[in-house]
Amino acid sequence: MSILSFNHLLQFHSIWKSIPFETKIERELANSFLKKIIDSEIKTNKSEIEKRQKQSFKVMKQFSMISSMAEETSHSYSIFMEKRKAAWLYLSLSLYNKQYDQIIEPESNRILKAFEPFHSQKRIILAPFHMGMHTMTMPLITRYCHKSTILVNSEEIEIIRKWLSTYLEPKYNDSTMMVPVPSHTGPLKFAKAIMRGETGIIFPEFSYGINQDEEEVEFLGGTFKVPIGVYILAKRLSAIVYPIGSAWNQETNTVQFMIGDPLDAGTMPQFDFLQHLFSQGEKWIAEHPEQWFWDYLIES
Repeated sequence: MSILSFNHLLQFHSIWKSIPFETKIERELANSFLKKIIDSEIKTNKSEIEKRQKQSFKVMKQFSMISSMAEETSHSYSIFMEKRKAAWLYLSLSLYNKQYDQIIEPESNRILKAFEPFHSQKRIILAPFHMGMHTMTMPLITRYCHKSTILVNSEEIEIIRKWLSTYLEPKYNDSTMMVPVPSHTGPLKFAKAIMRGETGIIFPEFSYGINQDEEEVEFLGGTFKVPIGVYILAKRLSAIVYPIGSAWNQETNTVQFMIGDPLDAGTMPQFDFLQHLFSQGEKWIAEHPEQWFWDYLIES
């Protein structure tokens, strides 16, 4: 089993919790240690990386916008999948020590603060693409939009709940609710939370993951059948949808957030809404292709 599995990661805080990472030297020492761990992980998991690289290469060849970079990108993606374990650890330790400004780049912090006032004016659904460390970085958004409800894969929900309770301050952990999907009752629970004034978070490539119709949109120079759930929920709830992208900067150990133009399902046909949503995600994915989770396409 990997030394940096999620279960082991949760145990690391008892050893590392006293490290504040306040000085440049401390950060460099921590980064050096993490690099040694992850380098050994990559050597150990070489066969798994090669398998993942072949799978992602086949997927990327389908899309003309990135097909010319397929070989290079599939390799970078496979390496990133291993290195993000070290990023999880760094992110966790920074959060444990309440050093939010250290892990959110300054420009992203400015963008998110500007977004905050909209929460009190309208119902909002955030649509983050499967980029970077998507599930782990989404709770950071709670700092800017108060209570939030996230649709999360049911297989991951318990381990994420442990992570939140361990590393997030109680006021942020207590304001983050997760609804398991796929589930027949998930969309209803999600809708009720938004009607209570909470911000909804739904991953558009997966949506709520059960019995959904699909719409074919243009995507990365090819076509992609996307679930319509985010549009249906937004329209029924009269909610504004904000596309979101995030990427992990491995040089600075910071999260970069990108927020797209707001989409109003009440004024847009279904196809136009989904095409705009995925076109905005397409831009971010083309900029950080190695950080988009191709697993979704591989498994679909």
